[in-house]
Amino acid sequence: MMNSIIHYITNSIIILPMIRNYIKTAYRSLLKNKGFTILNVLGLSVGLATCLLIVFYVADELSYDKFNTKAGRIYRMTIDAKLNGNAGVYATSEAPWKNIIQTSFPQVEKVARLIDKDGLFMSPQKFYIKKNNGDILEKKIVFTESSLFDVFTLPMIDGSPSHALDDPNTAVITESTAKKYFNKVDVVGQTLTINDTTTYKITGVIKDIPTQSHFNYDFFLSYSSRPESKATNWGYAGLHNYLLLKPGTDVKKLESAFTKIDIKSSYNPSTWTTGDNHLLIKLTALSDIHLRDTAGQYELDKGGNIQFVYIFSLVAIFILLIACVNFMNLSTARSSNRAKEVGVRKVLGSARKYLVAQFLTESVLVTLTSAIIAVFLAWALLPLFNQMADKRLSITPHTFTWLLPALVVIVLVVGFLAGSYPALYLSAFQPIEVLKGKIAKGFKAGFLRSFLVVFQFSISIFLIIGTLVIYNQLNFIHNKNLGFDRNQVLVIKNSNVLGKEAKILKNNLKTLPGVLNATMSSYQPTGDEDLKTGLFPHRKIDIKEDILTEFWSVDDDYINTMGLKLTNGRNFSKDMSSDTAAMIVNEAFVRKLGQKDPLNKDIYRYSYGLQQYHIVGVVKDFNFASLKDNIGPLAMVYDTDNGAISVKLHSANLTALMSQIEGQWKKLSPNQPFTYSFMDQDFDATYRVEQRFGTMFISFSSLAIVIACLGLFGLAAYAAEQRNKEIGIRKVLGANISTIVGMLSMDFIKLVLISILIASPLAWFAMNKWLQGFAYRVDFHWYLLAIAGATAIFIAFVTISFQSIKAAMGNPVDSLRSE
Repeated sequence: MMNSIIHYITNSIIILPMIRNYIKTAYRSLLKNKGFTILNVLGLSVGLATCLLIVFYVADELSYDKFNTKAGRIYRMTIDAKLNGNAGVYATSEAPWKNIIQTSFPQVEKVARLIDKDGLFMSPQKFYIKKNNGDILEKKIVFTESSLFDVFTLPMIDGSPSHALDDPNTAVITESTAKKYFNKVDVVGQTLTINDTTTYKITGVIKDIPTQSHFNYDFFLSYSSRPESKATNWGYAGLHNYLLLKPGTDVKKLESAFTKIDIKSSYNPSTWTTGDNHLLIKLTALSDIHLRDTAGQYELDKGGNIQFVYIFSLVAIFILLIACVNFMNLSTARSSNRAKEVGVRKVLGSARKYLVAQFLTESVLVTLTSAIIAVFLAWALLPLFNQMADKRLSITPHTFTWLLPALVVIVLVVGFLAGSYPALYLSAFQPIEVLKGKIAKGFKAGFLRSFLVVFQFSISIFLIIGTLVIYNQLNFIHNKNLGFDRNQVLVIKNSNVLGKEAKILKNNLKTLPGVLNATMSSYQPTGDEDLKTGLFPHRKIDIKEDILTEFWSVDDDYINTMGLKLTNGRNFSKDMSSDTAAMIVNEAFVRKLGQKDPLNKDIYRYSYGLQQYHIVGVVKDFNFASLKDNIGPLAMVYDTDNGAISVKLHSANLTALMSQIEGQWKKLSPNQPFTYSFMDQDFDATYRVEQRFGTMFISFSSLAIVIACLGLFGLAAYAAEQRNKEIGIRKVLGANISTIVGMLSMDFIKLVLISILIASPLAWFAMNKWLQGFAYRVDFHWYLLAIAGATAIFIAFVTISFQSIKAAMGNPVDSLRSE
């Protein structure tokens, strides 16, 4: 035991001074070469800061719904259906499932049901909550049941969750909502008045739901308050059914058991004997909803995209690798300056392992300094990054519990990875050759360095191509002719609070100078809502003939205000009483109907009884939904008192006109807020996810290219050092500056050309894959590859030229003096 202690103390006495000496020597060496040290630290700091920001983003995306203590056992029922060619995956399922599950599936512990205010087969509803003398429009409202608090972790700070939402007209609100309306949290027993007609009693207050949740509501109203809660028939599929499974439940077996429930006969038995029609229940894990959900319709909230997580994770890895490559290049670029140092150390008896340790110490020291700077840089850039990514990320004390260990690992890994090649390369110099001036075989023999240049610029060219394609697609979306005019269309959001006076407001607005037209409708074609229903060509309902279509209520000014084009028939007319049952459809609806002349054709809809319409007109197809989807069927019916008011403007003084419009609003409703938006902005907001992705991709790509140029700068410096005497001889023999610059640049340009050949097919494949997510997209033209290649060559040449010109303008006497 004593021998072990003595051995340990002896080793410590020897090792600690040695480590201290390594650090001191490394510090002096780095300080002596300030230029290269600054470039190393700059490249690594920017690379590490970028990686940290991406790590924050990825960690946030992957953390969704993880706050639920039972998250691993929570699943949502999802419908995968195909009926008469109408295929889709839906985040909702039907009402009777709860009773069936509770009576027939003991492996399910609890069932929680939610129905959003814009639930399937319901008209979009707006909720105004009374506060003092005014009303506040609230959007984060959902109808649900008390079992919600058994399934999800939503801690209640006032009230009891057990039966909080059992009774009709009861409500649970969040902590911030309680403070907003009552300036306190203990508000159980208080009431909320909604839309001036219904009073809800508050039975509970919960903590604010974390941002990382696939639903985030402020008001949870009792589902028993809705007429839909009485529905027991199959066919109403507007509910989000969540199941809390018992531990150890086999999810696949449970899915198979659901398929044995006979619900198909509730629709029409013959439907399931033709073609590949199907109706399947799938279980989607709670942890998959935000990023991996396959449901295309009726989500509670717009989720993320796992592809973005993968892409940005790869970008982070690439940037970190490029930064490490820069370190290698810049370190080897200093080889001639340090060669004699290595030679002298070896002559004096320094073993190679000590030289390796010395260079690795320098590498780790640079990486540690860069990591510290990177943390502060990431912290400073976080507000800008949050704005760009639409996040609310922050560095908290809790962040450091994982950030500090991660940084230690990064410093060691990056330090050893980036420093290993320079350390092994420099420590391998033979002292005799070094002291004679024979250092290395020159740049052309450096296969690894050539490979690293190709690697860096392959990534850079890939990112340049991706940036061009993404920019073109987003620009295409912004400028595409959609088939209607969305420019200078003002949408008055809360016109329904005016009741019957909304029509008066619309007519008053039409008289204002600068207002071309105005319309009232249940829908604005901005691509952010779905109002689908099933229509049938015969009075006898047969689901095999179902036309799943958008179904809008509009007035007789809608077509002219939106600039739609009638290709057949006529517009609605307020002078024709029969138009209360009239319908105007688009060309896609006519194709689905399968009739060349649809005018006066009767169409039927079942909604709380059979409704009959007749087609009076056909409009040219226009993009009313996302450009990710093909134009689907659309049916518009006549209603002069429904929905928001859209106003077509044409004025040189828009500010004055807006004041006049608000003045007309105040005359009719002085206590109600005047809320509005512009249709083109609402349309662009539909593609906010893609726009954020494009902005982030372009920003990170630019950083990666800048960091890659630092590496190229290092290699250009290395090449110039290695060929210093050759340049001197060529100048003595009469070579001019342009010849020498061309000679030094050509080796690098060849490598960039190889990078173009490698990156182009990879980028073509990846970007075509991304573009396939859009039904309407730009073509991938060959000239994009040419532009990207030319840009890379230009960037490379400009980067190289600085060192090449510097070397070419040097005095040959200085380089040949040692000869």
